[in-house]
Amino acid sequence: MKTTSLFKAVALVAIMIASVLNSEVKAQDGFITNQVMNGELVASKTIFKQDGSYLRNHMQYTFTYDDQNRLVSKQASKWDGVKDAWVPYFKMTYQYSDNEITMNYARWNESHKAYDEAVQKSVYELNDENMPTAYKAYKQDNRNKSDWTLVDHKQMDFTTNLLAIAR
Repeated sequence: MKTTSLFKAVALVAIMIASVLNSEVKAQDGFITNQVMNGELVASKTIFKQDGSYLRNHMQYTFTYDDQNRLVSKQASKWDGVKDAWVPYFKMTYQYSDNEITMNYARWNESHKAYDEAVQKSVYELNDENMPTAYKAYKQDNRNKSDWTLVDHKQMDFTTNLLAIAR
């Protein structure tokens, strides 16, 4: 039961994060999505942009999970028509503890050919049923890479949110 609740909480957090960070690939007219499944888990997702009767590569996501089927990373790539190849864009990693989920966001650094250290971090506090109760967003201090600045903090009333969604 706890694993199911944790999975639901992780799914909810992933959906919230995806909706915020991926505004350019919202479900709109002109975009087609293809998902590759690994059992019940999404292994990858490719977003195509519809151009008349043609589909053009747009974004690609790959997902990795731990042995408890919890999302541990999401990597995004953008299509580069000049290079005719997928180019890394960002990577989100997830860490789980008893009452928290920490998500780190890092952008691809083309000059280093690697993901930079996390530049944004979100921490979701969970209650005993593994449902989010608070959200904290941090940005990395540009001068001192080990310092994080709190930029947003929200307490969540999950019952109110569920009632709002149900309507």
